[in-house]
Amino acid sequence: MLDDVRALTDDMVRDDARERVSADQRDKAIALAVAQYGRDRPRVVVADIAAPADGLIAIPAGAASLAGIEHPVGYRPPALLPPTAYQLYTTPDGPSVMLVATIPAGEPVRVTWHHPHILTAVEDTIPAVDHEAVASYAVAVLMDQIAALTSGDGNPTIPADAVNHQAKPDNYARRAERLRQRYYDLLGIDVRRVRPASVLVQLPLPSSTGETRLTHHRQRRRW
Repeated sequence: MLDDVRALTDDMVRDDARERVSADQRDKAIALAVAQYGRDRPRVVVADIAAPADGLIAIPAGAASLAGIEHPVGYRPPALLPPTAYQLYTTPDGPSVMLVATIPAGEPVRVTWHHPHILTAVEDTIPAVDHEAVASYAVAVLMDQIAALTSGDGNPTIPADAVNHQAKPDNYARRAERLRQRYYDLLGIDVRRVRPASVLVQLPLPSSTGETRLTHHRQRRRW
């Protein structure tokens, strides 16, 4: 739950950095870490539906992307439709997924969606084993912020009181780098490898400002 990740984050923010981080800043950093975790470990939601007569599959609330469509259902290995068999389609009622492949109405279809992860006081979709990774990324965000904040401290002009103030932002930046690497190590992610996207259809999510994006891109599956 959220309190567990908060406690881990507080434990990792130590020394004089603790007094520089407010509870609100900590929670915002955790939210950014949850978003990053969702990109690296998407939350998978599978739904069995009947093929619609009009060939349009409604996008469930909260879905971030479409991972794949299986038809017929139950084959070994799974009979996944190729990316050319469906596409994003927008109607006056909003976006949906159009089946280009002809599937008789009512036929069972298995659709796999990616949803954002949820981390609140009452709901947690992140496995407990990954809480440390999320907390590590959150603290890395905070260390980056503190490094930027302390970079403007400057050195005093009186030699007797001189302190190497530049060491502070450098230390925080190095801590951020180590914690971010720890996040990837805990998840077993090799950041040196170029990883193609793992989704087939990217849904039209709003921009960071809440506005609708004007362009959408289709991406191919990563195996």
